[in-house]
Amino acid sequence: MAGKDMNTFLRDCRGVSVMFATLLLILITIIAASGVAFMVSTMQKEAMDRESHQAAVRSEELRIVSIKPSGNGTTWQSIDMTVLNLNTADSYISSIRLNDAYFMNCKAYDALGAYDVYKGYPAVYNAKHRVLIPATKAKTIHLNFSDIVVTGAEAIPTAGWTNNSTDFTYELKSHPWKAYYGESFLYDVIDATNSTIITKDNLTIDNESQTITFLGNDSGGSLSNTTDYEIFYTIDFRSFIGGPQLEQDPLKIELITSYINIFKGLFTPPMPVAEIQFKTEVLPTPNGTITRNYMILDASDSRDSDGFITGYKWAVWNENGAEVLYNYNLSGMVVRPMIEPNYHHNVSIDLMITDDTGMTARLSQVSGNLTVLS
Repeated sequence: MAGKDMNTFLRDCRGVSVMFATLLLILITIIAASGVAFMVSTMQKEAMDRESHQAAVRSEELRIVSIKPSGNGTTWQSIDMTVLNLNTADSYISSIRLNDAYFMNCKAYDALGAYDVYKGYPAVYNAKHRVLIPATKAKTIHLNFSDIVVTGAEAIPTAGWTNNSTDFTYELKSHPWKAYYGESFLYDVIDATNSTIITKDNLTIDNESQTITFLGNDSGGSLSNTTDYEIFYTIDFRSFIGGPQLEQDPLKIELITSYINIFKGLFTPPMPVAEIQFKTEVLPTPNGTITRNYMILDASDSRDSDGFITGYKWAVWNENGAEVLYNYNLSGMVVRPMIEPNYHHNVSIDLMITDDTGMTARLSQVSGNLTVLS
């Protein structure tokens, strides 16, 4: 009976389903709790990332501290703009807008005042290759109103071309795509011996592999393998897409960063005001005295609405511009040029002033030159 009772007990499955269901419920509960914990952890991480990003956006602070425009007397040709990063994290400039028009490409200076270099070429910055403004430091950006033209060159030795009936492939060391991937460029290949341009039906360039292949005689080429060659590259970057910017007009500059923050600066030219004063001095001579008239140029009434004036430079021409007496190299708010009304005739005078932000203005642009007719 004992054996029979044991067999009956072992065959009794009435409690198994209940136990299995209980274990399955516990397993489902554990999995669900783990999934919820993972979701909560993921949401917490995403929330922390969002808060970190928002904090970075809020804390970003750039300031255009000065500009140094260069012009031809009528329109600006370029601007060197110094940007200060007031934050403890780096910032990246995605685009630059001037008077509602954009600079598509620009360059920048390193700490020594030379242009930044990238893989052997001048660094050209744009929306794909952004200008870095280091944390708590300043960076000077060069804005060119005409296109940025970059050139490069390298020698192509043909020492490995032992049989000029076959093709010769050489890996280019200064191919423009090493620095400006995907940009269009022009090139010329020159025979280094006689400085003649090689026609393009003698060679091919593979931009992706950055190689040049001289076609052998069997491929229709006609080059010699007894001379070396040189290749010259030209890359043209569109710079400013707006029109000419007059020197007497204000410059509104906007910096758009990778965080989509916009930092603005408005630079207004100072107002040049000049007047001429004539004075007389009595000079002793061995035979008595002589009386001499002289001229004083006074710019003390000049004003700058958004800062202060830092420099005054005068230009003076004799005989209606036929003779240059001073070419904006006479400095000072009040100056006495070495000219005498008795000996110099039909004198023209211009004044150029510079303010604390680097903006300049010329009297000739605002009200015209001063003239002394005699």
